[in-house]
Amino acid sequence: YFCSQFTQFDLCHSGDTVGIMANFSDCGKHCSDPYCKQQDLLPFDCDACGKAFCSQHFKYEAHQCSKGRSDKDRRVIVCPLCDMAIPRTGDENVLFEAHMASGACVPKVKTEKPRCPVKGCREKLTFSNSCECGSCGLKVCLKHRFEDQHDCRPKTSCRSAVGSGFLTQLKRLTAA
Repeated sequence: YFCSQFTQFDLCHSGDTVGIMANFSDCGKHCSDPYCKQQDLLPFDCDACGKAFCSQHFKYEAHQCSKGRSDKDRRVIVCPLCDMAIPRTGDENVLFEAHMASGACVPKVKTEKPRCPVKGCREKLTFSNSCECGSCGLKVCLKHRFEDQHDCRPKTSCRSAVGSGFLTQLKRLTAA
């Protein structure tokens, strides 16, 4: 904050010496706390209520801010049934009841992860531990990824069947 009377000086008498002291009476702001009113050269502006406070009263709790953190509070509670985030605005039990009554709460059906189809193997197939056989197209665990480790029956390629039919028809047309 810039002082408009920065060039104005007051005489200060201390003992025998006379000194010059700057007058900062109009610089800064007074604390907005009704019991403080301290003049502060570097006041804090509350981002919730917009008032200026000294270093002792700038916290929301120190000046009993009516808005406080409510504007910036982004905490949520997660519904245990549908995993939906619910903004936390009051009592959790009341929020859960309102959420369930609203119809937005649709409990998720837990699907079991697929397991390796090889007899005796109970490994769950996930993205990182599964492999699709290039010959038969069967999705198996990494332990059974080789053709001799699972019941591999190479499937006939549709492309080869279509290609042979096409070539047969082409030969018939050219012969005629």
